[in-house]
Amino acid sequence: MRYVVFTIALIFITGCYRVGHQDFINYKNNIVGKKIMPSESYKYKNVGKLIRGDFLVGGQGLIHITKNKNGDFIYHIESDEVLPNFDKKEWVGKCKLYYIVDPKTKVIKSWGFDKGGNPQSCRTWP
Repeated sequence: MRYVVFTIALIFITGCYRVGHQDFINYKNNIVGKKIMPSESYKYKNVGKLIRGDFLVGGQGLIHITKNKNGDFIYHIESDEVLPNFDKKEWVGKCKLYYIVDPKTKVIKSWGFDKGGNPQSCRTWP
C-alpha cells in the first residue's frame, strides 16, 4: 500500500511541475487581463550575468515602450538569452516579447514574441 501511495504522489508532483516552451506560453496567456505595474523602462538586476549553468544569461528587462495605432502601449521586454554553447541549438537566442497594454487601466490586453528574438528560447526552466 505504501508503494501505491508513493507512486500516486510522485505522479501528482511530476505532473504539476512543468517546464518548457509551452509552459512559458501558458504562463503568459494567464497574465492577459491582469494589471502590469511598471510604467517606465527598467533593467533586470542580473543583466548579462549567468543565471542558469553556463548557458543562460539574464536579459535587459523592459527595454522600451511604444504606442500602436490604437493608442495602446507596447511594452518591449528582453527576458533572457540562451547562449550558443547550449546543446539544443534551436533554443539559442534571446527571448524577446511584448505586451499590449491599455494606457488607462494598465491591463495587459495581449502579448507576443517580439522581432529579433528566438521564441524557442522563451521557456520556463526547472
